Amino acid sequence: MNRSIAARLLLAAFFTSPTLLHAAPDCLAYTATGALASADDGDGNVAGLTQDGKLDTRWSGPGKGAWLQLDLGRLQKIAAAQVAWYDGSGRTYHFEVSTSKDGQNFVKGFGGDSVRNNSLQTYELSNTRSARYLRLTVNGNTSNDWASVTEAKICGPAVKTPAPDSGPSLPRKPYLQSVSASSAIVAFRTSSSCTPRVKYGVGQDTSLIANATRSDRYHAIKLPSLKAGTTYSYIVEACGSVTGVRQFRTAAGPNRAIHFTAMGDYGTGGSDQAKVLALLNKSTRHGDFMLTLGDNAYSSGTDSEFQNYVFAPMAPLLRETPFFPSPGNHEYESNDAQPYIDNFYLPANNPERAEYYYSFDWGPVHFVALDSSCAIGYSGPCDDNRQLAWAEDDLAATNQPWKIVFFHHPPWSSGDHGSEIEMRRDYAPLFEEYGVDLVLTGHDHNYERSKPMKGDAVAKPGERGVVYAVVGTGGAGLRSFDGSQPSWSAFRGLMYGYLSVRADQNLLQAQMIDTNGIARDSFTIEPALKKAASSLPMAARRFTSSAPAAPAATQPEAEPPGPREQPGVEPAFLTAPKPAPADTPEAVADKPTPAR
Repeated sequence: MNRSIAARLLLAAFFTSPTLLHAAPDCLAYTATGALASADDGDGNVAGLTQDGKLDTRWSGPGKGAWLQLDLGRLQKIAAAQVAWYDGSGRTYHFEVSTSKDGQNFVKGFGGDSVRNNSLQTYELSNTRSARYLRLTVNGNTSNDWASVTEAKICGPAVKTPAPDSGPSLPRKPYLQSVSASSAIVAFRTSSSCTPRVKYGVGQDTSLIANATRSDRYHAIKLPSLKAGTTYSYIVEACGSVTGVRQFRTAAGPNRAIHFTAMGDYGTGGSDQAKVLALLNKSTRHGDFMLTLGDNAYSSGTDSEFQNYVFAPMAPLLRETPFFPSPGNHEYESNDAQPYIDNFYLPANNPERAEYYYSFDWGPVHFVALDSSCAIGYSGPCDDNRQLAWAEDDLAATNQPWKIVFFHHPPWSSGDHGSEIEMRRDYAPLFEEYGVDLVLTGHDHNYERSKPMKGDAVAKPGERGVVYAVVGTGGAGLRSFDGSQPSWSAFRGLMYGYLSVRADQNLLQAQMIDTNGIARDSFTIEPALKKAASSLPMAARRFTSSAPAAPAATQPEAEPPGPREQPGVEPAFLTAPKPAPADTPEAVADKPTPAR
């Protein structure tokens, strides 16, 4: 065999059998019997070095399309790949993962961009499949056209059996609310009135106890004095029910990288919502926490619809994934969104002490949730003048490297509803002035990402702009775009799925993942041209409120506000008939926006 052929088919790192190795959580890693590559750099950085367990050795292959192939020796169930990239913190690699039974015919299982870090990154395939070979094909990176990998592993399907519950079943399973770096709320509901408790602790420990302070069927128990970026286990004991152990992580500090997901227009109880949740229920997918972008429960945001379309189908996810919602117009169809307020326990760190809008920090990101229905004229207890003034004060006060705002009605959209001009007119100047990086919305049932925008146009070269994304893809019936794609739109498409976002101090990366697990859109925001949050003095700000602003770090009260049991009245969540799934166009149709 001549040198050029040997370079293309370099076989290395043989082992006796595909035994299991320790890997990162949720990866049951096989040992490859061999590794080969399309080529190498000629300096000894060969394919076999990706199997030595060391991050200071690597394989490097030239040219777009360079590939690394691992051989398991026989057919195995393959669920994911793990890859650590050379100089992964300094560049983004563009790649695909495919599998084959015979080494000749390969089927794509994942495609996208790497996240900027040097650790093993898990890429879950679109489906678990039987295969012998896994191939990683690299189409260059943001620095050059080389492929360079320090470690690569093949993951089998990890079996994680949740601990079972015992005793009477809770009509609403536990869900995590207002999780911060130092506290969390565990909420749930019971069939009868009692005074429950939550047992919890760091790691596997559950020796700490937080007791409810009253007997009721509606429960929200605060866990105080927690540590930032730490995994906690918890058990709920209530009315004879004992839930199985579940875990969550508290908010990370500003120097930690984070991963979260976002979607809107999802609470239908239908088959398309179920497909999205099937992906998000996987621990490698749902991230540290979830944002929702309005229209949480169709068609009218009733308590019964929240019970059946949010908390029942999402119970496995919400038991371990903190959940930060924002209200949509469909929530306002029931008593000015009062059921929305009754079902969630949110930070309410604003002068009104209202849960319609709030903010929180997680890792290097400052998040702001707004009530856009209030802003465009829906009647209710929310005061948009106060919301606007609070939003300016809040954005001006944070020093976080990244700022993300989320709400329902999109300032930029070429979908069925189009752009909500009032939100753009009133709030976009704040986003631009105080350095907001990304705005996430729903309302239009599609996915669309804008170019960086400033004012009513695309930001000029060298000028800082705000990226707007419509992610109305959670399950409500998709609606086609009217007309051709406008020049300000960077990407748009009809798909169900969710947005997956990762951020550290230096880079924010996002992918739109469809229900096949495929990244349909990817984008990166770098902190160039960012302005200091305090650049505008308080006296020069656009909006003022007579009420004092509450600090963004305000924690939930010891006994969070919420609904209370009415003596002699059976709660609606126990007695209301289960509604039919809202998976028809009529069920998710919008009522006219009220006139200002």
